[in-house]
Amino acid sequence: MHLIDWLILLVPLAFIIGLAIHSRKYIRGVVDFLAAGRVAGRYVISVGDMQSGLAVITLVAQCESSYQAGMALGFWGNITIPLGIFMALTGYCLYRFRQTKCLSMGQLLEIRYNRPFRIIAAFIRTIAEMMTNAIGPAIAARFFIYILGLPLTVNLWGWHISTQVMVIAIVLLLAMLIIWPGGRVSLLVTDAIQGLMSYPIFVIFTVMVLSEISWALDVAPVMLDRAPGESFLNPNDINSLRDFNLFSLVVTIFGSILNRAAWIGNDTTNSGRN
Repeated sequence: MHLIDWLILLVPLAFIIGLAIHSRKYIRGVVDFLAAGRVAGRYVISVGDMQSGLAVITLVAQCESSYQAGMALGFWGNITIPLGIFMALTGYCLYRFRQTKCLSMGQLLEIRYNRPFRIIAAFIRTIAEMMTNAIGPAIAARFFIYILGLPLTVNLWGWHISTQVMVIAIVLLLAMLIIWPGGRVSLLVTDAIQGLMSYPIFVIFTVMVLSEISWALDVAPVMLDRAPGESFLNPNDINSLRDFNLFSLVVTIFGSILNRAAWIGNDTTNSGRN
């Protein structure tokens, strides 16, 4: 990578960290730290929540899904769009949570049940989050190593240190730098700013792909070169695929319903002014 490449990476990153630290001045109490004072409007929430869902692990998962199933899963995946719109418009789970005026899932469990139940649930969720956050940073680190062309090991004063371990430490440190100063305020602000920065980047990527890659010459021949009954273009062949098939789609649909309240406490459920 050249100097301009590192500047493209580091300047926006420094700007985002600066915003997170600056947002500390707006924290005046627990409600501000956990729910951004519940003063956020719909645009900031929408952009921030969109960006928070564009994690590296999500990008890698979508690439793996397209690599294994082509466009078939995306075709059937459109079934989930009306379901998502319906749950959003009806306020399924989220509306009742906002009615309680709780600041966290733990507070809701204690109010509805008791403190021991909250402690047990917090213990289970902490273990689950630790397992998840052990996988996510590792995937992000491997992604950055290969996309930035970093060496697999670094010689530091005679010690050969894994680059992946160093990048994981840096990623976790950056997460803490963004979360600790301003809590939900810093998360919402930095997510929204990153979302606004992403829009022109998406346009550039789209123009580059459409202008540099030919569907007829580059994409279609590869996707058509498949075993009979396992087409990457024919959505009727999805059931013959091993990994990302109709069963996985059904699991996704039921999971989105049953786990609707699992993400309570993020930008879209706590920070809205109404």
